[in-house]
Amino acid sequence: MILLSIFSWLLCAFSWLLVPPAMNAYHFTHTGFLIFFVLGTAWWQWERPIKLFGIKIGPWIVGMLLSIILLDDLPENWRHQAMIVTWPLLTASVRSLPKFFRGQLLPSWPTISIRKELTVMFVFHVLISLWLQFGFLLNQWMINYPSLLTEDFARSSFAIAWGIQAPEIPPGNIMINEMEAFLREQIEGQQSPRANQVISGLLENRIEIDKTVKKRLPDIEENELWKLRGTVIQRQAGYGITLFAIFQGLPLAQEEYYLEKSCEISRTFRQPGPASSPPPTEALERAQMECGPTSDRTSGPIPFQGQHFD
Repeated sequence: MILLSIFSWLLCAFSWLLVPPAMNAYHFTHTGFLIFFVLGTAWWQWERPIKLFGIKIGPWIVGMLLSIILLDDLPENWRHQAMIVTWPLLTASVRSLPKFFRGQLLPSWPTISIRKELTVMFVFHVLISLWLQFGFLLNQWMINYPSLLTEDFARSSFAIAWGIQAPEIPPGNIMINEMEAFLREQIEGQQSPRANQVISGLLENRIEIDKTVKKRLPDIEENELWKLRGTVIQRQAGYGITLFAIFQGLPLAQEEYYLEKSCEISRTFRQPGPASSPPPTEALERAQMECGPTSDRTSGPIPFQGQHFD
């Protein structure tokens, strides 16, 4: 069987190297190569099994080959995951198959004791497959909800953050920093009427900061769990703005939490031309924005003061 698989592979390579390639012959010989190789490997492992620490690994080799053959045409984005998850199930099938033939041409039901052994073995392989799938699920959660990486898994009996690094900047800080960057682009260095228009747009919901800022961020599912809000207090010298990033889902803590950052918008005077010709009367009034650091995670009621925008 293995020699036939090598012969089929040579024919497959030859049909591919033709000009133009003989695609029908290529697919036919390629399929023959895979079938003969799997059958030959299975036969070899049944007759002369390879053992590792006293455990026969031949069925795992055959199961891996079967998973590659059967699932090779799946979309690339989840092909490898499907191969790994189905590998234990195919291995269990390969280990069970000889028990139904026992040297006979036609299959027959094995004895009760063998059936019990096969049931326990198959359930064990199903458990391995489920844990592999659960590992892929956790990995996908970490990608879509990076805030989970900032939580403490010390009390978890099944999730271990081994080899997984938490993001250098937590997602909440990234969002509130992006809110600051957006407002700075709209306000910093603008004339006072323009700055006042931006503030009015926020308060009248003509500028939806939640949707606008999230469009500037990487598209992950966790974005929908954050609510971006703010408050404005008008002062004699300008405005006081407080930015809030509120996390409303999947926290391991008991309560929701939020981050906040305080900013001050004031008026300054800048010359419209070079510093060498500065007529003071032509100095233009410009808006200036200064922000403090982002607060730590805070639970409890959100201190909304002043006019609210989102």
